[in-house]
Amino acid sequence: MIKKWRPFWSYDLEKTESFLSSYALEGKKLVGVNLLSRKFLFEEAEKEEVEYQIIYDASKSKLAGRLEGAGWENSVTQKKWKFVKNSNQAIHMYPSREGVLKRNRIHSLVLSCIAILYGIQLTSFIVAMLSLLFFPEESTFVPSPLWSITILYFLQVIAVIVLTIYMTQKLRAFNVKFFRASIDTLPSVGNTFSKWRFGWMHAPDLLENWLSDMAMQGNRLVRVSKLGSEFVFQKSTPKLVSYVYDYQLKASPNYYDIHKNAGWKLVFTSSSWFAKYSIWQKEYEIGEEQPRFTYDSAEKKRQVRKVMLVNASFVGYLLVILSYAWWINLSNFYVNERSTVDQVFLGMLLLSSLIPISIIFKIVKYALRVRNI
Repeated sequence: MIKKWRPFWSYDLEKTESFLSSYALEGKKLVGVNLLSRKFLFEEAEKEEVEYQIIYDASKSKLAGRLEGAGWENSVTQKKWKFVKNSNQAIHMYPSREGVLKRNRIHSLVLSCIAILYGIQLTSFIVAMLSLLFFPEESTFVPSPLWSITILYFLQVIAVIVLTIYMTQKLRAFNVKFFRASIDTLPSVGNTFSKWRFGWMHAPDLLENWLSDMAMQGNRLVRVSKLGSEFVFQKSTPKLVSYVYDYQLKASPNYYDIHKNAGWKLVFTSSSWFAKYSIWQKEYEIGEEQPRFTYDSAEKKRQVRKVMLVNASFVGYLLVILSYAWWINLSNFYVNERSTVDQVFLGMLLLSSLIPISIIFKIVKYALRVRNI
């Protein structure tokens, strides 16, 4: 019996499937998978050239008949996981990836929430260490008999944050490859110029009108930065272009396919693990109705409510964090003398408190503008 440990195999399926196929070619047959220890079990067998695919199916049903007809056969089943293989030279049908996508989204969501909490703790720890390093005369160092436990704890915190970043990157790459979530980039020839727009997701109607006006002025949108704040344009011929900001709390696997097949081009999509806000564009001619995702008033209102909900949730999240920070800061206001680090932190806290206030103003103005759609 041969055992191979692969702790993160379910977050990089392509690499795992390639690993299984290469082992089969070496004469090692997959006979079991231990989900708890993350170990793959192999036995010596005849060499075979097969392609593996991994399925996550919550229904626990048998392999679909159409897949069996395409040459797929079950190799190993462990709870909701199916490891199937196909020895055909030309494979015309592959198992769906939707189950894996939904499962990894949930894992990414849970880990991200934990990582955010850990990130706050880690930031406080780093600030305390920097204060001790740069302002030793204003700091008090109290030795602890349990420094080993403290160090182990923060190593675990860093590990969780690193794993979350790794999972997010893998999930995004998986989404781009299998569900056409890739950006439709346009080649740029000649000089380009940038325009910066911060917080546009809180006023999407203004962004759509601004981009359409830029296109009418002959400024072709080339790309949007990954963070979504920088819009890069190039001088071109004036065109009529409709832009749509779309927010999806949880984008379905076929979300991108549906709109791309309808002729829309994806110019930006957020890298968030569950909530997706995207910018789409579509050219049209004079005399044609401006293309939109929907012309139904009720559907438009539902989209506006979703935008309002996510903005309100974001503001609420900021207010909770800021309230906690203010409580910690003010509770010690008269206890100790204010150090330089404390004063800097207080100034940053004051500036940070302006962010939710500005967002609230934008949300209210947006609601007033679109109330009669």
